[in-house]
Amino acid sequence: MANPSTTPIPLDLRPFDVAMSKDGRTLYVCSGDEAGRVFVVDTATHTVRGKIDCPGANAMLLAPDGSRLYVTNREGRAVTVIDTGTDKVTRSIAMPGVPFNLAAPSTGGRIYATIDDPSTVAVIDTESGTVIRSIPVGESVFGLTVSRDDARVYVTDFGTAEGALHVIKTGTDTVDGTPIPVGQFPRDAAVTPDGGRIFVLGGQEGTVSVVDAGSRTVISTIRVGSFPKDLLMDREGKRLYTGNSADNSVSVIDVGTLQVTRTLLVDGPPANLAATPDGHRIYAAAHREGFVLPFDTRTVAMRAGKRPETAVFTRNGRLCVTNPGDGTLSVVRTQPPSVQAGAEPVAVAVDGQRAYVANATSNDVSVIDTATDQVTATIASVPVGPGGAVALAPDGRRLYVAGTGQVSAIDTATRTVVATVPAGEPTGIAVSPDGLRLYVADAAAGLVVLNTAPLGVVALPAPVSGPLSAVTDVAVTPDGKHVYMTDSQANKVMVVDSGSLTLTTTIPLEGRPEFIVMSPVGRRAYVACTDADSVMVIDTNSHTVVDGPVRLPFVVGDLAVSPDGNRLYVTAVFGHAVVAVDTATRTRLETLPAGTDPFSLALTPGGHRACVVSAETGLVTMVDTNTTRVRLGGDPFDLAATSDGRLVYVTIPASGTVAVVDTVTGAAAGPPVPIGGEPKTVALTSDDATLYVAGPGAVTVIDTATRKPKGTPIPVGDFPQGLALAPDNSRLYVADSAAGTVTVIDTATAAATATVTAGVAPLDLALTSDGARLFVADGGANEVLVMDTAALEVVASVPLPGSPHGLALSRDGRTLLATIPSAKCLAEVDTATLTVRGVPVPVGSAPHGIALGSDGSRAYVTNAASDTVSVVDL
Repeated sequence: MANPSTTPIPLDLRPFDVAMSKDGRTLYVCSGDEAGRVFVVDTATHTVRGKIDCPGANAMLLAPDGSRLYVTNREGRAVTVIDTGTDKVTRSIAMPGVPFNLAAPSTGGRIYATIDDPSTVAVIDTESGTVIRSIPVGESVFGLTVSRDDARVYVTDFGTAEGALHVIKTGTDTVDGTPIPVGQFPRDAAVTPDGGRIFVLGGQEGTVSVVDAGSRTVISTIRVGSFPKDLLMDREGKRLYTGNSADNSVSVIDVGTLQVTRTLLVDGPPANLAATPDGHRIYAAAHREGFVLPFDTRTVAMRAGKRPETAVFTRNGRLCVTNPGDGTLSVVRTQPPSVQAGAEPVAVAVDGQRAYVANATSNDVSVIDTATDQVTATIASVPVGPGGAVALAPDGRRLYVAGTGQVSAIDTATRTVVATVPAGEPTGIAVSPDGLRLYVADAAAGLVVLNTAPLGVVALPAPVSGPLSAVTDVAVTPDGKHVYMTDSQANKVMVVDSGSLTLTTTIPLEGRPEFIVMSPVGRRAYVACTDADSVMVIDTNSHTVVDGPVRLPFVVGDLAVSPDGNRLYVTAVFGHAVVAVDTATRTRLETLPAGTDPFSLALTPGGHRACVVSAETGLVTMVDTNTTRVRLGGDPFDLAATSDGRLVYVTIPASGTVAVVDTVTGAAAGPPVPIGGEPKTVALTSDDATLYVAGPGAVTVIDTATRKPKGTPIPVGDFPQGLALAPDNSRLYVADSAAGTVTVIDTATAAATATVTAGVAPLDLALTSDGARLFVADGGANEVLVMDTAALEVVASVPLPGSPHGLALSRDGRTLLATIPSAKCLAEVDTATLTVRGVPVPVGSAPHGIALGSDGSRAYVTNAASDTVSVVDL
């Protein structure tokens, strides 16, 4: 998935806080650097259109009516008031101490401010511009928020050992009850619309504590990113966002399930957050940098093939997308399965069928079948330790484990240890291309060279410069002539001649190297520098760093290169993801969810999956790298999946055929089915027995058992588009975009029984689960039509902000999704009221098809002009 950030908005100073205008057109950004300033940013152009001098600017609050901006001045112990109509400072309100943060009830009139020295909450009367009351609260209050009904103010308190949340009644401005323990260093709080739950941000611990307002107790603790600075709840109270400043990420929490549903990697350290009124975009102050980070809240983009058109989400968890532009079918597992390995897994190696995971604490090796994603065996009594490393022989017959005090050779057929050699403190291991030698990076000895048959030391350790305890990883060139070893103490890579075992050169780096990997052809070595958040690229011919570092906005971990050398995969250690980087352009391609705290990774031989290890959780996550492209040729257009998801039928108009693809193997499941003409759209009966294929002038009926036509084609209009089958398979509805009609076919008699006028150019169809209503996307008008299938007439329409293209109904039937290419958005229609719900969600260019995920919580939208698929949280 692509990085959700748009281009950062540059500023002259570091941003401290952000606030959004009521109309969403203006973002206010304050900075306390230098003399203090408030930047006025145009959210349409992302440019600074004004600057307001504001001494000590630190935190902000926009008045409920948007007419005034209140800015804390800690040094001056005051709150500055700015008229947003003129962008002028109108007054300064003296505070009884150092003001931290501000909050206001929706009715206005008052502002509550947390004050340090002494710890109080000041109550400001906005009309007179004076403090009318000081409420003594806690030991060191910091964050605060007002409930949606304006009845209570919730205040966080750093001062107690366990951290506290205080409650103030706004009616009396008095503290209500005793402090609620919520965990250390609570920074901020947010309240659900009904006031039933309060979410408290633990900045030091990286958690969100969930407080039940009735019992005043913590009922759950949610782990988020590292050092979160701010907490923001959307208007509907469905999602909560935390800006995690230490790992450049934003955690998205489902308020209903109390689970983190997504982690967004952004291009800097997000701190304070502000959302647009429609909730589709958030702006984060990158508090350590000179910019603001905008990112989309409900969508991320996955790369697809050329001109993606139609998508289907199969029952076995695959997203299949037709790509007419390059003649392929994309097959992606969007929810990577996780496998429980042993205690503290630290390293992994993969062959074509198995993944071998070395476990540091349990000192054993888990064997995972990569076809079933199940642990099939455990090889016991293999010393691993925290610095353990693994490598497979080129023929896959031996697995080598470098662990504390020992290097072990394991026969992969019998899964037994067949040889061992004493070692000191191995930190990395590599096998020569011919499989005859092992190169072990040993913190106690330097580079140790072993013969593999029999397993034994070749010679004394090769001499290396610098403290030996800094040796971290090793890699060998594909020709076997040179061995590269990282030195994290001296910030360099050492190159050893494998023939003479002499140190030939050292390569200085701009960071501390921890991991190294070779490109498949050996022209480049990639080095992860964890302290510099970067990857260094070394030319193996000249032994020099080329074109500077590849900067990444996160702590980098292990590395792997795709078999074709075009992609570099890097674990984002605290970002819960693996990031794919284009090795030619050095740009990020996708961010792939990879479980909690991913550390080590290895690619399957084809590069279609990455096995990612987390020592923190003990899990191995099998990440789909989104590179499976089944080459079908021609211009694959529409598709339908069997009920178990194993097979998909894909129309190829250019060849007049329907291809059959196995979604598990990613290969053709037999020869294409000849149809003739230009087959475009398909529909499959619920029992998988019959496939309907629509092309110009006819619908062909295919028996899926024999994969041959049944009877003669059924005449329809010249340009059939969308198809929809009745729940009992008794009817097939066919939209004809040229005739402006929907043809109704009796599937028992294989004959058309009615033709219904349906707008200007009907493109797609969606039928309710009871078969009573048929929704028709009218591509010739800005509306969706509603047809009563009993009366066979259009009974209503839903106005849209543009012409619809694709349709999909939610699992519960309450929401109809419609893509609108001209507006680059996805509209959500309430099927009860037949109105558009909220503001349509921005997606990519020319959105066409829609597929719903297995649980209905996400929609996948194909963007034909962007070569992407938008993943939308519903």
